[in-house]
Amino acid sequence: MRLTEDKVKAWLRENRFPVPEGGAAASPSEASAIAERLGGGVAVKAIVPTGRRGKAGAVRLVDTPEETADAADALIGRTVNGYPVKEVYVEARFPVAAEYYLSFAFGARAPKVVVSRHGGVEIERTFEQDPDSVVTADVDPLADLRPWEAVGLWERAGVEGPVLARLGQLAARLCKAFRDADAVMIECNPVAVDGDGHIGLVGAMMEIDDNALFRHRDWAGEGSGFGAEGRILNERELAVMRANETLPGGALRYTELDGDIGVLMGGGGASLLQHDMVVDFGGRLANHTDFSPAPSIDKPLAVLDAILQNPNTKGLLLSFNYLQLLPCNVLVGALCEALRRYGVDARTFPVVVRVFGPGEDEARVMVEAFPGVRYMPPGTSLDDAVRLVVDLTGEAVDREGAT
Repeated sequence: MRLTEDKVKAWLRENRFPVPEGGAAASPSEASAIAERLGGGVAVKAIVPTGRRGKAGAVRLVDTPEETADAADALIGRTVNGYPVKEVYVEARFPVAAEYYLSFAFGARAPKVVVSRHGGVEIERTFEQDPDSVVTADVDPLADLRPWEAVGLWERAGVEGPVLARLGQLAARLCKAFRDADAVMIECNPVAVDGDGHIGLVGAMMEIDDNALFRHRDWAGEGSGFGAEGRILNERELAVMRANETLPGGALRYTELDGDIGVLMGGGGASLLQHDMVVDFGGRLANHTDFSPAPSIDKPLAVLDAILQNPNTKGLLLSFNYLQLLPCNVLVGALCEALRRYGVDARTFPVVVRVFGPGEDEARVMVEAFPGVRYMPPGTSLDDAVRLVVDLTGEAVDREGAT
């Protein structure tokens, strides 16, 4: 999960890192009010989960609240590096005398730290044109990065003078924070230093492991709202994401596609196999899911809500391998609640169930209240269940088209 700058800086500030004061604004008037509170010049930045905003013209330096409002008005509603701008971050200007670069991320075998004596918007060019100014090193995950080790890295990058000790302390503290946050990446660019040697983290981005959100409940629901490769998540996908973050149980993922067969499948490789089967049999998926056992109906019901709220869904497949950690009656109970909630008539909206294991007898009794639900006989293969939902959904779509 990628956190936007306002969230990252609020967390850094809470952990007593040197971050300029600032706040998020969703309108020019809100931005102007923040600037007035901060006094003096401010930076107005588009809140998007990406770097290179300065080069994209998405960072404006202004001197007055009126200019702040104008800058916010120019940025809100724009698209920056493929991301729509809904809010801006208004931050007190930091008097920059020098800029450095600091980041932590994961390598193939260990966490890595990267430092450079050059920071700012041209950091990519620095990596290419002045590689000696960039130092990369592994971090011992059992010992973190110690201040004297960090000072050595900054020295190798060509940093000199009294600022070395402060940069070393900063890197050591940020390494520990990187671990404590369950982050997979944190980048501070630039790490600014003023004429008196004081440090300010002017730019900051962070990505955290969403499987560790149970340790960071305050971040639940704070994701950027973007999926892989910057795709904007819709309200149904966001609702499932929030359910995954806040409800107990295993991992839950839901991605919408452009087809008409809704699926709630589990079993890791089995869900991918059935996905491919739908395509091979000529069907088109309305979504893909990845679902691990949960202790109640709440998590599977969150996915079923999304599936049945999708207007493109014309049929539904509930199909798992033999269930062990989740009784069949709990999973099918979620299905029954969803069918009841949305008034689904399984005689015209195909529903195919392939769920075997503990609680199966009770689950079969439960679906009898919903005429038309096809609960596959014991021993039915994945092939047969997938082929049936593809055929039935195709017939339903044809009937709808004919009317």
